[in-house]
Amino acid sequence: MGADSQGTSLQTGQAVSLREKKVFESVCTPEIFALSGDLQWGQSFLRQLLKEIQRAVIQSSPGTRGRAEEFCELPCATPLKGPICELEILYGARCDAEGPSDFQLFRLHHAGRANSSWSVNQIGENELNSKKSAYVYSSGLGGRANKDRQKWIAKGDQGDVARTCFWSLCDLVNGIPSKSFMTGGHPQLVKLDQRGFGHAVGVKFNGVPTVYGRRTTNPQSFAKFWVDEDFTQLNPETLEKYSQAQKYGRSRSGR
Repeated sequence: MGADSQGTSLQTGQAVSLREKKVFESVCTPEIFALSGDLQWGQSFLRQLLKEIQRAVIQSSPGTRGRAEEFCELPCATPLKGPICELEILYGARCDAEGPSDFQLFRLHHAGRANSSWSVNQIGENELNSKKSAYVYSSGLGGRANKDRQKWIAKGDQGDVARTCFWSLCDLVNGIPSKSFMTGGHPQLVKLDQRGFGHAVGVKFNGVPTVYGRRTTNPQSFAKFWVDEDFTQLNPETLEKYSQAQKYGRSRSGR
């Protein structure tokens, strides 16, 4: 799951430098989250939610609609006082099974009004299995542009796989094809392997080491996994390409 790192001021409506996360991983369960909309409320909600998960307050199994619905009943899911707007939380996890299993994604949506309630919907009924990666869902200000770009790249020789989704995100962050001033910054990535917990992925984007969209001078302390803007895996110690790393190339057309 990925996001850009630029936010929007509720007071001015202008783009602002985002110093918080848009994507979150659970350190004790195989679950990952991403948000769009009211970033202040969303960040507060997810931080409290992850604490509740770690304390095992939520008892149902991961990767189920019931668990997503439980999230929405927690006190931290109540809108903060003051200016609020629409909030969308994406919740992804492996379904309950031993060994590699399908990936399920749920959309938790709140209209941002005092009398409104949460809706929980599963996204992509054909879940991703352990042998496939593909685009599932895109939202937010640049969602449409990202979806169109990803489909265009997937028509090339790379196909519909994780790196085409990443290339599309990087294009959007760089202002291609969306010209919106409220998208940009650096990519934020969290990955979920076939087993185990979520992991932050560092991105050496245009030569700058970033984790959760923030520049870092101590990369090894924040992420064990690193890629560059071409989705080539990097050595986490040196942040250089492995000598035998698989190289991904885009054609002259950009695909």
